[in-house]
Amino acid sequence: MSKTNMQSDTTSIQHSARQVAIKVISNILLQQGSLSTQLARHQTEVAGEHIPLLKELSFGVCRQYPKLNSIALHLLAHPFEEKDTDLYATLLLGLYQLTYMNTPDHAAVNESVEACRLLNKDWATKLMNAVLRRYQREANEIIESLESMPSVEFNQPKWLVKRFNKHWPEQLEEIIEASNTHPPMCIRVNQGRVSRETYKDQLLKKGIKSEEGLFSDSALYLKSAVRIGELPNFDNGFVSVQDEAAQLSAHILAPKDDEKILDACAAPGGKTGHLLEKADCIQLTAIELEPWRMEKIESNLERLGYSASLICADAGDLGAWWDGEHFDKILLDVPCSATGVIRRNPDIKINRKPADIDELVVIQRGILNKVWTTLKPNGFMLYATCSLMPEENEQQIQYFLANQDDALEVSLDSLAPDFALEWGIAVSHGRQLFPTLEGHDGFYYCLLQKKPNSK
Repeated sequence: MSKTNMQSDTTSIQHSARQVAIKVISNILLQQGSLSTQLARHQTEVAGEHIPLLKELSFGVCRQYPKLNSIALHLLAHPFEEKDTDLYATLLLGLYQLTYMNTPDHAAVNESVEACRLLNKDWATKLMNAVLRRYQREANEIIESLESMPSVEFNQPKWLVKRFNKHWPEQLEEIIEASNTHPPMCIRVNQGRVSRETYKDQLLKKGIKSEEGLFSDSALYLKSAVRIGELPNFDNGFVSVQDEAAQLSAHILAPKDDEKILDACAAPGGKTGHLLEKADCIQLTAIELEPWRMEKIESNLERLGYSASLICADAGDLGAWWDGEHFDKILLDVPCSATGVIRRNPDIKINRKPADIDELVVIQRGILNKVWTTLKPNGFMLYATCSLMPEENEQQIQYFLANQDDALEVSLDSLAPDFALEWGIAVSHGRQLFPTLEGHDGFYYCLLQKKPNSK
């Protein structure tokens, strides 16, 4: 292939991934779904080898959105109208390439201009060219003039920085720094198949270096991320990709053979699989509302070689799924603001709003009250979120305990006395973990027990 043809082919590849990225980002800006949902829906529109570029562009713009958005609004005399959200997405992509990628400046500008044509909006080409070339010339001065804005200084929405500072002033710097970085790749070793030490050696033989997690004895952190196909015996269920904080749930619940266990709000099935790895003779029921997420649970369990009763329903709608048989243990990982996992879901920086917290608290409260009735007397429920908001966590539990006379809080090591509580910090109810740079995500856990002789 000639150099000219190679350049043409490369441009075609970039335009392909770029145009799909514009579509993904536009839909996120229009609040038409999460980043993970949009990528799952649209990544089939590019060739498999171009998916990494699509993800880099999409994740990158979302991760840097507060800063890029401030720069874009500074550069534009008038914001784009909603019908031209695709042009705004194009501008954000151009700014991302100029600021964070190795794309030559002229290529980033030219690709953005060409993207306007591909969107059939030729009228915007001169504007796109002028705005990006001005940024190219004045980037340092523009950023310096904006750096006192929270969105630029912290690269987080202003309201979120205020919330973090209000609730966790001592941890603010740690939270912001960890939330703005790429998360480490953490895997969970299926100890029913192989020991963590043996698997670590198997990784090393493939040139993959790893370190043990400090809190979960099934966790390994990879020094550098790899494709899951490179993990030894991945397809045979020896290992799964799961953050260490999420792994703690199965250790806390410590399932035993023949117990009847509920995993409510179960997708994508990481915790479901881990519970079965700890005791595969349990009677496990997993509930998930969305069919496409239920498919993920099914594929995860199939790979691991385990089975469970999978029901697609609203966990709070007992009439849709519950047969009246009570559970020994329940894992309730409720829908939440996901403010502890922003680095894995950077579109939170775009779509999460203060009012969402209040709405989620109501949803959580409803699910918690309903699912509680399916627990046996003396049974245990582990309440979990990947949120850093006390309203969703310790305050939610405080309200529940004040209004549920058959519930009591017990220590998180009640079911596994050898499980050391050296992670996170103790709060008024339960424990709160914060995202760490080279370690676990932000998470919250509280263990509840139903009093004996309860109905």
